[in-house]
Amino acid sequence: MKEFINKINSKQDLSLEEMQDAINSIMTGQVNDVEIETFLIGLNKKGISEEEITAAAMVMKDKSLKFDIGDGSHIDTCGTGGTGLHTFNCSTASSFVAAAGEAKITKHGNKAISSKSGSADFLEAAGANITHQREKLNLIFDQVGFIFLFAPLHHQAMKYVMPVRQKIAEKTIFNLLGPHTNPCSAKRQVLGVYDRKLVKTFSNVSKNLDMEHVLIVHGDDGLDEITVSAETVICELKNNKIHEYKISPKDFGINISPFEEIIAHSSEESLMLVKEAFSGKSSAVQDMIALNSGAALYVADIVKSISDGVEMAFELMNNGKAANKLETYVKASTNI
Repeated sequence: MKEFINKINSKQDLSLEEMQDAINSIMTGQVNDVEIETFLIGLNKKGISEEEITAAAMVMKDKSLKFDIGDGSHIDTCGTGGTGLHTFNCSTASSFVAAAGEAKITKHGNKAISSKSGSADFLEAAGANITHQREKLNLIFDQVGFIFLFAPLHHQAMKYVMPVRQKIAEKTIFNLLGPHTNPCSAKRQVLGVYDRKLVKTFSNVSKNLDMEHVLIVHGDDGLDEITVSAETVICELKNNKIHEYKISPKDFGINISPFEEIIAHSSEESLMLVKEAFSGKSSAVQDMIALNSGAALYVADIVKSISDGVEMAFELMNNGKAANKLETYVKASTNI
């Protein structure tokens, strides 16, 4: 480990194999907290390369309690979080709309870190049981077409780095890995990032990890979502090619809304806003859910374009199917 620390402290990137060795040592309890802290801070100071993120994600995925599910067409909507902007749980809400449109969802997520409500907090507020055994997850997926994969249950090797991460109290490479480590190995994803600089980086990492179809998104307002208050930059990985472009709500006949209209101060408020949108109430929240679930439906190959997905998403919210999908999941998660 000292060799790797010395190399990054001299501003040299680690090779794929070196980074795999380093992360494997950390995630198997072979490295003490002082060395882990020095290593993570050194990486931050040097700047984390695409190859280093790729290698770390490969190891974290290998250490996870992964399992096969579905026919391989399932998608994830897990992003990095970490914006600190306290908006409603858009990616979670959008995944239910996409599921209502027949997309198969294996939603990876956690409790809040920098926001007021993480995906796990939102689902618990809705009454769901997020702590499931494998056989129950399979039953729920078969019945609902949606499951939630609570990260701490699937990434138990993270226990070796948690004390140091809490001590450092700043983002590290481990804040970048969750979206790349879906326990069900989803190959299609809408992946929001908290930093504009990560858009191209994450698209290349997704390519390195043999993902099939991924939209890496970042709003000009700082959100790790397709936003309704500004334009959004997207890097699309499809057919092993990467294409970067920008979209605006106006491209889909949606007005740009004040950022304040998508803020939620608690899980309960977030749930209320989402339920209102699912009941057919027009709002900036409903517009933003439509944009993101439209992208999810596109990645899932349910529709041929984001625009077609947005149109379908509004219909699924206005006809009650999205609300029914959320209710069905909550009931299944508590009864199975």
